[in-house]
Amino acid sequence: MSTSLTKLQKRIKARLYLDAVLPAFEDFIANSDTAKEILGERSFTLSFQTYSGLRSYLHFSDQSCSVTKTRSKGSDIILHFLTEEQLNNEFEKTGFRLPIPLRGASRLTDIRTFKALSSLLEVSLRPSEEELKDPNFYSSHVALQLGVALRAAVTLTQHEPCAKRILSGIPEGLAHFSIGDEGYRAWIDWKGGRLKPGKGKPEKEPDVSVTFKDAKTALQAIGNRIDVLAAVGLQDITIEGYAPLADALGYIFERIPLYISP
Repeated sequence: MSTSLTKLQKRIKARLYLDAVLPAFEDFIANSDTAKEILGERSFTLSFQTYSGLRSYLHFSDQSCSVTKTRSKGSDIILHFLTEEQLNNEFEKTGFRLPIPLRGASRLTDIRTFKALSSLLEVSLRPSEEELKDPNFYSSHVALQLGVALRAAVTLTQHEPCAKRILSGIPEGLAHFSIGDEGYRAWIDWKGGRLKPGKGKPEKEPDVSVTFKDAKTALQAIGNRIDVLAAVGLQDITIEGYAPLADALGYIFERIPLYISP
C-alpha cells in the first residue's frame, strides 16, 4: 500500500496490529516449548496504547498468554505511542517508533522476556525458506498466519468502509475453512452484522465449506498471491454450499495485504 496513508488507513492498520497480530501470542506460546521456557514462571501484564485511545493488553502467566481489549487488572508495563503511525512503525521496524514507557520501565527482566518472545513470534510469522522445510515448524507457521488472517477479516468488517460494504448485502451464514489432509480447521460466523472467528470444527453445520488443497495454497489465497478463480477451476480450492458468502469473505481477505502482510 502507498506510504501516504490517510488518517483512517493508519488507524485501521494500527487496529489490525493490535487486534489481529498481537493475539497470535496466545497460540504461539501455547504450542512452543521454547517460548514457555523463556516465559518461565514470570507473570506480568503489558499494554500497548496510543494517544487516540487504541489499546490491547497482553497477560502473561502460567506459561501462557491471553490478549484482551479490556483491562482486568493494572498493567505492569505500559508502552504508549503518540500516534497510530508510531505504533505501526514499531511493528514494521521502520522510522520513528520508540514508545514512551508510562509504567514499568524498571521491569527490565519482563521487558527482555517480552522482546525475546516477540523475536520468536516474528520468526514463526516471517520464517526463512530453510525453516519452512521443517514440517512441524511449517504447520505452526500456517496456523499462526491463518489465525491472523481470520482476526484481520473481522477487524476490517468492523472498521473499514469497503469491507463493510462487501458484506452488507450478504445473508448471514457460517463459513468453514479447512486445509487438505493437514487437519487445520477454522470458521467465521457472519451474524447480527458482525463476524466472529473460531478455531477447529464449528459446532453447527456450516453454510459454506472452503477447502484448500494444501497449506501453501491457503497462505497464497489469503495473502492475495494467487488467482483464486483459477485455483477454484483447478480444484486447488473447493467451495461447497453458499458460494456468495465465501466470495464475500474472499474479497475481504484480499484487502488484508493492503494494510499488513499476513
